[in-house]
Amino acid sequence: MSKTAKPDIPLTRGHKKRERTRQGLIDAALRLFARKEVGEVALLEVASEAEVASGTIYNYFRTRDEVVEAVGIALANEFSETISNLSAEIDSGSRRLAIGVRMFIRRAFADPDWASAVIRVVHFDQAIRSTIAQHVLSDLRAGHEEGVFNYEDEGIALDLVVSCGVGGMRAVVEGRGVENHDIKVAEMVLKALGATPARARKLAQQAL
Repeated sequence: MSKTAKPDIPLTRGHKKRERTRQGLIDAALRLFARKEVGEVALLEVASEAEVASGTIYNYFRTRDEVVEAVGIALANEFSETISNLSAEIDSGSRRLAIGVRMFIRRAFADPDWASAVIRVVHFDQAIRSTIAQHVLSDLRAGHEEGVFNYEDEGIALDLVVSCGVGGMRAVVEGRGVENHDIKVAEMVLKALGATPARARKLAQQAL
């Protein structure tokens, strides 16, 4: 540690309690977004869902947009951690992209409430869209350099992956998921990005 560096100051009991309350409000908002459209959720509903006094929420959030941003950041951070853990030892962008698409659809089967919240917030909040875009763009570019992908417009390719991934999750939440839904969506996305049918099938069916 340098002479000018200051040691981390431990959180006081008050700070810890404040963080717990804030996280409780974010979790409550996430549950509400799983059941209702973002624009239909009021601040006082979040407070009620979190079982805190109605005035308490204003100590943490002033507007619904601030709540949505906090939820988006929380979901984005979870997204980043999930993808990083799954892809830590994989150096192929096309493989990482296939894994990412499949795991989000599989998560929708396992946790429909979480998926419902993601579907609503991803279209409303820039924080989660930006984080998703960073990961997808990295994998798209790597897959292009590998010679697996062949697309003309990077922005359209990004929109394709995100839209198909979210669409696959929506199908699951709405009860329209089919057998091997994650594999089928991933395979079609890979083919749309320029992978050969044989390569797309192999990548989409890789063991997770």
